[in-house]
Amino acid sequence: MTAFRDRIALVTGAGQGIGKATARILASGGADLALNDLNPKTLRETKAELEKIGAHVTSHEGSVTDENFVTDMIDDVTRKHGRIDLLLNNAGGGPANIPWQGFSECDFSHFREIFELNFFSQAMVLHKVLPGMIERGYGKVVCISSISAVLGQEYGCAYASGKLALHALVSSVSKEAARFGVNINAAILGNPPHHTRTDERQNYLDQLSHLNRVGDLEEFGSALAFLLSDDASYITGAAIPIDGGLTNPRMNE
Repeated sequence: MTAFRDRIALVTGAGQGIGKATARILASGGADLALNDLNPKTLRETKAELEKIGAHVTSHEGSVTDENFVTDMIDDVTRKHGRIDLLLNNAGGGPANIPWQGFSECDFSHFREIFELNFFSQAMVLHKVLPGMIERGYGKVVCISSISAVLGQEYGCAYASGKLALHALVSSVSKEAARFGVNINAAILGNPPHHTRTDERQNYLDQLSHLNRVGDLEEFGSALAFLLSDDASYITGAAIPIDGGLTNPRMNE
């Protein structure tokens, strides 16, 4: 597989899970990688794994909620790799040390923190990467959303709101970028493996899925790699579900 030969890919949230799985597929396809994550241990492990495949890999530890860090990271990636062709805007998630709470009872500073992680961080990375793509006349961007953006999430309003805002960002910016050869899409992920999910929650999601199972990391990674490839050159401005049918729920008989 050489679909990504001579491409430079930036993957945020690359230390584990879907980010790591996608980075592995890109590296196997010939891409060189710039990896970002907050966790230095998993970032080192991912870098070492991809280097064994033969990719040239740089790692960039830090938070993409920090504008100064993002600016420095993009400058560093450009200096070391020459450019950024592909962006998997994957960093985000639920609250690490913040309880899931209803909107009326939550501390609004917590709401802001979660929203910023899931929307402003991706918007900021895209804002810094896009000018170079436009200048060169080439770029593929995928922003990671969630089924929560479509279905809503009880006690997870900030997370769902941040992810839904990404859809508006992608829909708007893709119109501006298309004439310069840049494709920008959102991927609506549902039911990926998650180590903190309770058995009760997992069983509930499995029952909603048309496939009655959790998605495999390689399945998500392959779909995302497709959207970052030239095979997806006629897809832009879309919010595409990769969710086993969760955003098309079954009706009760």
